[in-house]
Amino acid sequence: MKKVFFCAVALMLGATMFAQNVNHELQLGIFNSSEVDQIGDDNHSDVTQIGALNTSDVDQLGYDNDSDVIQIGLNNDSTVLQDGNDNESDVFQIGADNQSNVLQDGNDNYSNVNQNGTGNISDVDQDGNGNDSDVDQDGDGNDSMVSQTGDDNWSEVTQDGNNNDSDVTQIGDGNESYVTQDGDDNISEVTQDGDDNYSDVMQDGNDNESYVTQTGDENESYVTQIGNDNDSDVTQTGFSNWSDVNQDGNNNDSEVTQVGAYNWSYVDQDGDGNMSDTDQYGLGNGSIVIQNDDDNYSHVLQVGLGNFSYVEQGGVSLFGGNSGENSSHVHQLGAGNISIVRQHELSLFGTAPGNISVVNQAGLGNFSNVNQVSIGL
Repeated sequence: MKKVFFCAVALMLGATMFAQNVNHELQLGIFNSSEVDQIGDDNHSDVTQIGALNTSDVDQLGYDNDSDVIQIGLNNDSTVLQDGNDNESDVFQIGADNQSNVLQDGNDNYSNVNQNGTGNISDVDQDGNGNDSDVDQDGDGNDSMVSQTGDDNWSEVTQDGNNNDSDVTQIGDGNESYVTQDGDDNISEVTQDGDDNYSDVMQDGNDNESYVTQTGDENESYVTQIGNDNDSDVTQTGFSNWSDVNQDGNNNDSEVTQVGAYNWSYVDQDGDGNMSDTDQYGLGNGSIVIQNDDDNYSHVLQVGLGNFSYVEQGGVSLFGGNSGENSSHVHQLGAGNISIVRQHELSLFGTAPGNISVVNQAGLGNFSNVNQVSIGL
């Protein structure tokens, strides 16, 4: 009987020894501060601080959570709160005055934050299970906010430059967002409310703005901005809508609104000062807008089923000057309507007048084909 009792005690002590929390701290420098609170079993925390006036706060509540914080420099601040099981957070800060806040509420969430520079801010809030966030900031004054509510959402934010701003909000399950900002003073906002939506935003330049709002399921958006002061707004509401916006130049403006299902839009702007507005309501409508050179304008409105619009605008000036300035308006209401508009300018010194086209079609299976070329000195 005594042998059985001692064996039971040994098993209990062994379980206690192996089911324990682990905390490692290394501080080199002056006035660094680290606080770690662990409640539960098998939680693991590593904190390394090298420099001065760095602050780290780690709170772990649950089981098998893992946190790794490395701060090198001056006056960096990191806060990690893990409430649940099997969450993982990695924070690496090098520089001065960087700030990182990570909140994980649920199970199996993963967050990775890398900050290199001065005055960068990252906020990651994960509420659910199996969410994944990766934030990389290289430069000064960058700001990233990631909020994930639901399960199995993915967000990746890369900021290389100064004073870039990225906000990602994901509500639902299986949403995916990628944001890449290379330059200064770029703004990106992505909101996904539903399941299995996809967004990819790439900004290369300065003062570009991109806004993507997806409400529903399986919507897909791509935005590429190369240059300065470009603006893109994409709103998708419904199911399986698709949008691709490419802006290469300066001061281009694109707005895409799609409500319904299986609508698709492609916008390509190459030049300066072009403007495109595409609105599609219904099922299976498709739009292509291609604008080359400068100051072209396109408005496409399609309401109904299976309508298609193609707009191509541009100009060629052989010896300089401003070519472009074409204007196209396409309005289609009904089903199976098709509109094709091609407008071009050809001149020696950019003095050809701009073309104007207005197409209005209502009904079933209408077809319009417009080709215009203006010629000038």
